Amino acid sequence: MLRATRWILSSLVTLLGLYAYFFVPITGTRTLWDHTRRILATPEAHELGDDIRTAGDRVATKIRREVIPSVMTGFDAGVRNDAGGARRSR
Repeated sequence: MLRATRWILSSLVTLLGLYAYFFVPITGTRTLWDHTRRILATPEAHELGDDIRTAGDRVATKIRREVIPSVMTGFDAGVRNDAGGARRSR
């Protein structure tokens, strides 16, 4: 019973927050959603998005070139056998 009550209360608070974000004007005529859209439309925000995309591409490339091959090499070298158990040293 307590878990259901907590879930209902949490859902109501979330819905109230979403309603306020999208429909309640905070500076006369603009809602928080309007402010968010205007901020994200600035050249600085676009530049930041491009920089984040570039950094993400670099990280993905590094992972593809360095991390994945080394992990696959470890598995190919017999770190685990087919049954999934550790291999015994001789």
